[in-house]
Amino acid sequence: MFRQVLAGLLLLSLSTLLSNAVVEAQSSERPSIPNVYLDCQRCDFNYIRTNIEFVNYVRDQDDADVYLRITDSRTAGGREYTLHFRGIEPFSDRSDTLTYRTRDTDSSDEERAGLVRYIKVGLVPFASRTNAIENLNVFYDPPEVLDEPEIEDPWNNWVFDVNMRSNISGEESELNIGLYTGLSAERITHRWKIRTRARAELRRRNLELTDRTLKINRDWGEYWGMAAYSINDHFSVGLFSRVNFSRTGNIALNAELAPAIEYNFFPYGEYQERRFLISYSITPAHRRYYETTVFLQDTENIIQQELSTRLRFDQPWGRIDIRVSGSNFFHSRDIYRINFNPSFDIRVVRGLSVSISGRYRIINDQLAIPLPDDVDPDDPISIIEGTERPTSYDYRISFGFSYTFGSRYSNVVNPRF
Repeated sequence: MFRQVLAGLLLLSLSTLLSNAVVEAQSSERPSIPNVYLDCQRCDFNYIRTNIEFVNYVRDQDDADVYLRITDSRTAGGREYTLHFRGIEPFSDRSDTLTYRTRDTDSSDEERAGLVRYIKVGLVPFASRTNAIENLNVFYDPPEVLDEPEIEDPWNNWVFDVNMRSNISGEESELNIGLYTGLSAERITHRWKIRTRARAELRRRNLELTDRTLKINRDWGEYWGMAAYSINDHFSVGLFSRVNFSRTGNIALNAELAPAIEYNFFPYGEYQERRFLISYSITPAHRRYYETTVFLQDTENIIQQELSTRLRFDQPWGRIDIRVSGSNFFHSRDIYRINFNPSFDIRVVRGLSVSISGRYRIINDQLAIPLPDDVDPDDPISIIEGTERPTSYDYRISFGFSYTFGSRYSNVVNPRF
């Protein structure tokens, strides 16, 4: 009897040892927790690293097992985030895309918490093939009401926003007073995109000079609206409207209505990754000026046309965004404007990125320039008042690079100071 019990114990011990050996062997075959490279423009990186700890975050995508790119765009009443998960060795056979939508009524904390939840869900399939699975679990919060009936939207996808702000600043010889108010409304569906906004600013400045007080008026106001209809996955039509005034721009009234067409060579469903747009608009307008212009006009009716194109790619190797547009007025081909806006952010090699952006505009359409009186255009007072001055071009160039080296991990979050 004793021999039988002893044999059973030995057999049980051997079985346990073999089982542990198999588990350890399986565990040793699994790679360590995944290395993740996060590419996102609007993310709270510290919050993400603090709340998702079952992966390693790396500074360079060459060190990554998972490349996560998050893009976002405006929707009807909120924002839509698209999460692209792309596996790299040893996960090159796996990729996924998730979509997270927020509402304008969500706080920034609710928005980032929801995004973290979606990131977790997307990373679990990768982590489940590593040692991280030993400490992973799944929790589910069931909805309070099951099979809730669909609720009709009493606002019919319309979203409104009202805002106002004011500011006062001054010093011994100067007083600045500003009051801004704005109202916007939008309705976005798969077929229709309707957006409107009205905004205005009261901007006054009193400047004490040695011989007088200079009172400067920079008030402006604008109504803008657009309605676009999606014909198919490449082609859309739209109608734009605008009414505005500007003291500094010498515009007492500008009212215009512009039909437009747009063609995207890539499907609109790929808008976040790549786009190649060509659009054309024609804009009849009525203008009235505060002061007689250099073209001896106090009021006029004009027609403008514009052709524009945009090429943009958002890829793991970087971002390219090139916009070119040209416009002219029908009553004179010599009155025109050309805009060129390139932007490049390219990852050259491991740790090295180069960014170049700029703007160059050929400006030959300043119809609202006031007719000079006896005032010297180089008079400092004219510059202080901020009135629009003639120019044939303007430009802006920005260039930079960054090179990062050192530890490839970026997991630690230290909120001190």
